[in-house]
Amino acid sequence: MIKYLNQKEKAFTKPLYQEAFFEDSDSFVNYYYEEKLKDNRILADIEGESIRSMMMLNPYKISVFNKLYNLDYIVAVATGKEFKRQGYMRRLLNKALCDMNAEHVPFTYLIPANKDYYLPFDFAFVADKNEYNANFSGLKKQVIKEEPDKELIFRILDFINNEVSRDNDVYTYRDENYFIRDLKEIASENGFINIYLDGDDIVAYESFWGIEKVELKERIVSSDIATREYGKENIMVRITDVAELLSNFRASKNIDIIVKINDNIIESQNAFFRIEMGKDFAKIGKIVNTEGSAFVEFAIADFTAWIFGYAGDVKYNIVNFADKSIAKDSLDSIKKIGGIFINELV
Repeated sequence: MIKYLNQKEKAFTKPLYQEAFFEDSDSFVNYYYEEKLKDNRILADIEGESIRSMMMLNPYKISVFNKLYNLDYIVAVATGKEFKRQGYMRRLLNKALCDMNAEHVPFTYLIPANKDYYLPFDFAFVADKNEYNANFSGLKKQVIKEEPDKELIFRILDFINNEVSRDNDVYTYRDENYFIRDLKEIASENGFINIYLDGDDIVAYESFWGIEKVELKERIVSSDIATREYGKENIMVRITDVAELLSNFRASKNIDIIVKINDNIIESQNAFFRIEMGKDFAKIGKIVNTEGSAFVEFAIADFTAWIFGYAGDVKYNIVNFADKSIAKDSLDSIKKIGGIFINELV
């Protein structure tokens, strides 16, 4: 039976989690099951107390053009050894994506262990890993291993939120609960936080963890002292409500164009969308009678990479336009997402 598990049933997933993610330490797994399961959702194929397959949907506040959404970060995707390659995970993913569409959630995201697994579900890369090459010499360092006072917590949060919102249209918004939970997470593997100060101003934040080997978990540095760099491709997104997502976009001039989205999983957005957009408005609606209409056709994965500003050379078809440059000009007028800052690992 496929269902979202209740709190009691969530505990039944622990043996499968430990089987699939055997490299995780016992202390981390204990933290995860004590903390993350308080507010996440787990979609699973369950029979009695036996879990055949599961995926966890961990909620995060994500800012999209300054509008906050509660979005699901897909993690802990696992199928029992005896049930692999029988379609269990495909059914879970298809249901989750369709449910998100029904809830008008604009998109979901993940960091893939193997990108090839998610490409058939129309996930697309939209961001590379955030990195900094920073020199902290001359700065005062403060080490945090236990929960600090609220004043320092809010100073750290103000620094991070202000910094990541500077050049990013999409980013994880962090509040007090986020910080306290993250501190518990790194503490589960003997971790700690460093903050660096220039006078009284926080100019850098980094966290480390690891029981046998200490590793950098995250680093955020003020653009005043370091340049943000990019590593390997990192974040994959799956658009789950095209209209809701596009409602946040604007165009450099008034446009009125029809876009056909090809989506073989979410049937309700395998459709034609009329996009009316300008500098201060966006009106997105489905249209049914398209006979003879001019439109631009995208596969949903290509549309994702394009609208998120990650790839400009994706495939699309311009249909029934006497002058294709008109369509291209309208598409170019839409202001794509510029900058994505999502660093969560689990």
